[in-house]
Amino acid sequence: MRRNRIISDEECAMGIGAMIIFVGIILFTSIVSFTIIHITEELTQNSQNTAEDVRRDVANSVIITGAWVYDNYDDMLFMMEFGATGDPLTRQDVHYVLTCTEDDGDFFYRSAMLGFSNGGSAIFVWEVGTERPTTEADNVDNFEPGGRYFFTLDGGTQAAPGGDQCGPVHLDREGISANLWLHIPNGPSTHQILTLSNGREIGSQII
Repeated sequence: MRRNRIISDEECAMGIGAMIIFVGIILFTSIVSFTIIHITEELTQNSQNTAEDVRRDVANSVIITGAWVYDNYDDMLFMMEFGATGDPLTRQDVHYVLTCTEDDGDFFYRSAMLGFSNGGSAIFVWEVGTERPTTEADNVDNFEPGGRYFFTLDGGTQAAPGGDQCGPVHLDREGISANLWLHIPNGPSTHQILTLSNGREIGSQII
């Protein structure tokens, strides 16, 4: 009887050990599975957030595809093209900043919503392939994705909009270049350096 009891105890101990190992494996598997699921959820959420950030940042885009001297004083003509993806924008959504710096360090700038002169020459905005408006009230009010538009800009500054600063005459006289930025919502700003190609001759390129 003692021998049988000893054998039974050994078998019982082996069974309990196997059960402990089995339960341990189940617990370990559960922990690993939970960790994998948690990491997967975090990666998915991060990917969605990143995709949303990218979409928000580059949903709208615009580039300047051409620029010319428009008159014999300080007006310039530009062509811009909006990206094929993105949302329609109103003209009031687009802001321009025109700056230049003379060699002696004097800095000039002018900024406004596109199509608003705030003094100085009238500013016009119209779709490529259509007639230029005769008044600012007839300017295009909405920009469509993939659309191409002309717009004019006037030299001068915020304080002196009737001046010629940063316009073709000023750039030619000082031998300098200007900088133009276009700012749009939900998209990157566009920067273009303006450099005269043939002095102040009307129709000559400035990019």
